[in-house]
Parts: sequence; structure tokens; C-alpha cells
Amino acid sequence: ASSLKQSCMRSKQWYQRRVRELSQVRAVLHILVDVLSTGLRDATNPHVKGIIAKICKGLCDCADPPDIVTYVLPLLSRLANDADVFVQTSTVLAYAIMLQRCEGSVGGIRDQLDRFISESVSSDVHVMMCELIESFTVVLPLCGPDVQRDFLIPRLATIGVSNSGISNKTKRRDITERLINAYKAILCSYITPDTIEHYILPGLQALSADAAEVIPEKQQTVELMLREVSVKITLSKDSRSTNAFGSKVSGFFKKK
Repeated sequence: ASSLKQSCMRSKQWYQRRVRELSQVRAVLHILVDVLSTGLRDATNPHVKGIIAKICKGLCDCADPPDIVTYVLPLLSRLANDADVFVQTSTVLAYAIMLQRCEGSVGGIRDQLDRFISESVSSDVHVMMCELIESFTVVLPLCGPDVQRDFLIPRLATIGVSNSGISNKTKRRDITERLINAYKAILCSYITPDTIEHYILPGLQALSADAAEVIPEKQQTVELMLREVSVKITLSKDSRSTNAFGSKVSGFFKKK
């Protein structure tokens, strides 16, 4: 069994190296995407489509951002609009990686991730919701501050608030655990005080209430994060008050 596992790992590593090397050559990338597109057109098995989505995710990891938008995004868009939820969910991480790597062309990418969130909440698609949170957690520390502030953190807050309305406690617990990991990743990044006050604090407050009900052994972790952000908000307000006072004093002496 150990020998088989090592062999599988070597095969996976070889595949990842080959995809990375091929994706660096634009002409080869174009051919590879054409092959995947043909395979998708003929595919009827959702698991085959899921494999194509994972290959696209590998391309998003290593191709140049303009090539991702030109060649990979149209293919992923077809998969994201498939009728099968499994196929749609298999594209979530690739979209999250595109959000991180293609910040100059994120309009359509953000729209698709918003649709995923909306469908997950309105139709209670649990597996997709879990995949969204995990994918956001992976890319959040790597994204620029604009993407963090304007998209990822507000969406996680929205998911956190909607979680309290889920009646199934097992599903609610799954989401709560994943949100705790997401907020740990957030607090390892530099976040502006306004973002903390308007999005992270409400998100953690909702998360604390959920943890108390469905996963009480993790509530202390959430409470510690709440204290941390509360201290940051207080320090930021004190700093702004001090700066405002200093400006007034400076202005007074200038008049003199």
C-alpha cells in the first residue's frame, strides 16, 4: 500500500510539472485548451468534467494572467454553468485562484463567484458553500488589499450572517468550522481599520453566536479573535483622535 501511495504521489508530481511547463508556452497552452474544450464537448460524465476543471485549476496556478483570461476562463465558464452541481463546485477553487492572479480582469470572475454564493445560500447547496469558504481561505493571504477589502472579506461576512439561518446543525457546524479557519487567515493579513469595523467585527460576532450553539469547544477561539479586532478598532480610534488633536494644536500655533 505504501509503495502504491508513493507511486501515485510521483505521478501527481510529474503531472503538475508537465502542466506547469506546458502552460508557460502560449502556443502549447492554446492547443491544450483546445483539447480540453473538445473533451468537454464530448463529455457526459460529471466526473470527467470535474477532472477537466482540476486541469484548468492547474493552468490558473501557473499560466500568465492574460493567458488565463483569454484561454482558460471561457472553458471554466462553460463548466461553471453546467447543470450538475458537482461540476460547478469543481470550478470554485480555479475561480478563486483567478481572482487572486488576474486582479486587473476580475469583473466576470467576481460575478461568477457571487452567483455561486447566491445559489449556495438560496438553494442550500452545502458542498459548494464549503468549497467557497475553503477556496477563499486559500487565496486570501495571497490577494492584494483591494481584492481582500472589496470582495473576499465582505463575502465571508455575508456567508457568516446567512449561516445562522441554516436549520441543519451538521451543515451549520461544517460551515462554522471553515469560517473559523477563514478568519484566522484574515487576521494574519494587514487589514484596514474600516474593513475590520464594518465587515470583520460583524462577521465574527455572527460566528461567535453560531459557535456557541453548534461547536462550543471552538467558541473560545472566536472570542479571542473578537478581542483582537476590538483592540485594533480601539487603537485605531485613539490614534485618529490623537492625530486630530495634534492637527488642531499645530494649526493654533501657526496662527500665532
